[in-house]
Amino acid sequence: MAEISDAPAVTSGELAAILRAMDEKYRALFDAISKQASSSKSEAEIKEEIHPLQMPHVKLEGPENYVSWAEHAETILVSRKLEGYILGTVEKPEEEGSKEGQKWRAANALVRAWLLSSMSSQIAKQVERIKDASEIWRLLRGTYSGVGNEMLACKIQKELQELSQGERTVVEYVSELKTLWSDLDYYDPVEMECGKCIEKHSKWTERRRVRDFLNGLHPMFENRRAALYGSG
Repeated sequence: MAEISDAPAVTSGELAAILRAMDEKYRALFDAISKQASSSKSEAEIKEEIHPLQMPHVKLEGPENYVSWAEHAETILVSRKLEGYILGTVEKPEEEGSKEGQKWRAANALVRAWLLSSMSSQIAKQVERIKDASEIWRLLRGTYSGVGNEMLACKIQKELQELSQGERTVVEYVSELKTLWSDLDYYDPVEMECGKCIEKHSKWTERRRVRDFLNGLHPMFENRRAALYGSG
């Protein structure tokens, strides 16, 4: 004869409530696990983002090499997706204690330390008290970029006039000319809106650079130089 259980009967409504409670319990557990995984991913991303940076081949010494230094520095930071910390596009979170705040502080400190180590000690002393990497970058640009600096433009123009091939190969000579031309364009920019004016100026610049090249050629190329002058 079957035993009769003393356990109270469970209604269908009560059973449904129990199942809902279990569902909520496991859903909460799932959410907790998901958040933990997301947090771990963020930490991994932070570690990836603050991977040690290589030093630029050029160390900032002053206005004479700022352009080259800045180009190298920004390229390296772009390769690590950290350029926002010098350009100011990655804003500092309001809550410093938050995960985003900690992430920003760590990355900013890395970029700041890297910037300070990529310049001469004399320049580093001028900006070492600035805590924000973007402020350091902005100050250096304003101090050393030299855009519109007439003295630097005149200095480069003089170097162009005095430059000769000497013992260099033609390739080396042209490479040095290109560097000076690029620097001159940077320090003495020409702004034009008229299309025809831009075209005329480009042709004039091209002729001027051909003269720069020909004037400094080694005497062994005298015949070719004379022929090129004649063809112009």
